[in-house]
Amino acid sequence: MRYLSPALGVVVLGAVGAIFFFAMTLGPKPYYWPTDASYGGSPPLATRAGWMALGLLPFVLALSTKANMISALIGIPHEKLQVFHHWTSYTMFVLALVHTFPFIIYDIGKGEMVKQWKTSVAYWTGVAALISQAYLTLMSLPFIRNRFYEFFKATHIFVAVVFVVFFFIHCDFRLSSWDYFIASGAIYMASLIAGHARTYLKHGLHNASLELLPCGLVKVSVPSTMKWTPGQHVFVRFLTSDLHLLTAHPFTISSACRTPNESGKPSELVFYIKPRGGVTGRLRSMAAKSPGCTKKILIEGPYGGVSEPHMAQFDSILVIAGGSGGGFSLAMVDEALRLTGMAPSANEKDRSHSRNLQVVFSTRDHTMADWYIEEIESRISQSTMLSTDSDNRFETSVSVHVTAQRNSGFSSSSESDDVNGTGGKVPPTEVTTTGSFSLNVHRYARPDLSGSVARTVAMAHVQGTHVQKKQRVGVLVCGPASMLHDTRNAAAVAQGRVFGGEVEELYLHSEPFVW
Repeated sequence: MRYLSPALGVVVLGAVGAIFFFAMTLGPKPYYWPTDASYGGSPPLATRAGWMALGLLPFVLALSTKANMISALIGIPHEKLQVFHHWTSYTMFVLALVHTFPFIIYDIGKGEMVKQWKTSVAYWTGVAALISQAYLTLMSLPFIRNRFYEFFKATHIFVAVVFVVFFFIHCDFRLSSWDYFIASGAIYMASLIAGHARTYLKHGLHNASLELLPCGLVKVSVPSTMKWTPGQHVFVRFLTSDLHLLTAHPFTISSACRTPNESGKPSELVFYIKPRGGVTGRLRSMAAKSPGCTKKILIEGPYGGVSEPHMAQFDSILVIAGGSGGGFSLAMVDEALRLTGMAPSANEKDRSHSRNLQVVFSTRDHTMADWYIEEIESRISQSTMLSTDSDNRFETSVSVHVTAQRNSGFSSSSESDDVNGTGGKVPPTEVTTTGSFSLNVHRYARPDLSGSVARTVAMAHVQGTHVQKKQRVGVLVCGPASMLHDTRNAAAVAQGRVFGGEVEELYLHSEPFVW
């Protein structure tokens, strides 16, 4: 089993934080006051750990929100900061345990444990806060959260409120503890108000039409005047009569944002959703029962994605997607093809060559492959009509890999096991070439992801040598953890070409299809 580790910078920052908290907690001595003197009833070890745990509360809450101040200041989207929300929460829980056990040891040693439990509010409120914190921490572990996501999502905020309330009572206005709660509340409420203001005041109500596709995906189409960039996601709240009204679910936008001048009609948000349990299963039922039905929705966002300037600057783009991550790749293809119809910018007017767009899509489902091929061909044909003679066009190559045989005995296996970048390669069984567009369909073969990344960078180096200008390469991937693992490793190896001066930049954007 391969472990998908965070980026090196994230690991280094986490290690520095761990060293700091270990040093602050275990460095100063004594851990307990001498028993032959009166220093009070709070062991130094417990006191330090408790105050550091309290000091982390504003950061835990700030990192938990979508429209948070940290993202606004440093420009990193909230989903990239979730790893720090997890780590600060784990650290806070460990510090809470270090805070708790010295008091237990101290009071048992003095024979006052029962008395303290019966007479001190701080004891039972501290235990209540610790129990709720333990639930939040354990349920947020990835293998538990992913398995019981709907239950986790439904209970997480409620238990978090319980934790903060008991934590507040436990602190009992000691010293400056009140200041930390004021800061936490101000930061969290500001983020909450910002998100809701954009949802209700800027975006307002939208009408979403539902369609169940033959491949099993639910297509949700939402006419909108909002703006977004490639690969961004929004949180959608369906205004239904059940409990799903209380939750907002994240969906990746699978279409490019176009102005009315470009397309002759308003932009349309498109989501391709893989039905599972909960609200997505409900959407599938509604779409199957009433094709084309419309539902009122509220939208919060958009968040994340790849910035438009980045897309415009790439000379070569490699888009990799697996399974239901195909919707993400369609947004990237849409944006790349949209750029073909635009006049080159001032920085691009000296470009005397077309750019390269390579798409690799892998799925075990033949109907999913058929849907993807149809969507790609539709987009290419429309773009070709608009920009056949464009100097800004992309030479486009699409490879579709179908990893399972029709009616085979592999129907029960997980899609994520079949779309990763390992396995053999066979010659394509179907090839379509039209002008600057080629489509290769590989049957019963998995993509060679590391080879695709290496070839893209090598081609960019050759092209750059030809035009005497170093190239920029963008690698954009959305799929299961195994696909992200292989692509990230391949991109890390290819970074050597950047250090060697063969290409100017290798940009990697990765997104798991966990929603």
